[in-house]
Amino acid sequence: MPREGFGERLPFDTRMLQKMQKSPQMMAEQGSGFLSDWGGPSGYIAAVKMGPNTREVYYAVVDGYTDPSQIEVATGLSSSEVSKGMRDLERKGLVVIEEVKDSK
Repeated sequence: MPREGFGERLPFDTRMLQKMQKSPQMMAEQGSGFLSDWGGPSGYIAAVKMGPNTREVYYAVVDGYTDPSQIEVATGLSSSEVSKGMRDLERKGLVVIEEVKDSK
């Protein structure tokens, strides 16, 4: 199962993150693993700009789920929500959607 909670409310405002990034002392206090589940501070900022469902789909893909039906099961999203999330991610250049051709 992918990491849970990525579609939920985000832990803190990006304005606070930007303030922290400007302060070496504040970043040092957070440690090297700061926001590592989100792909670091830049990954967190990118995630904030996504809608909750798109964020869930993105992190399912990051966790290795590539088939839409797998993503549906892993995230609990509907087929249409997964499709919309994948289109949003493709527009942002974060995924490439390939059509599977029938081998017949």
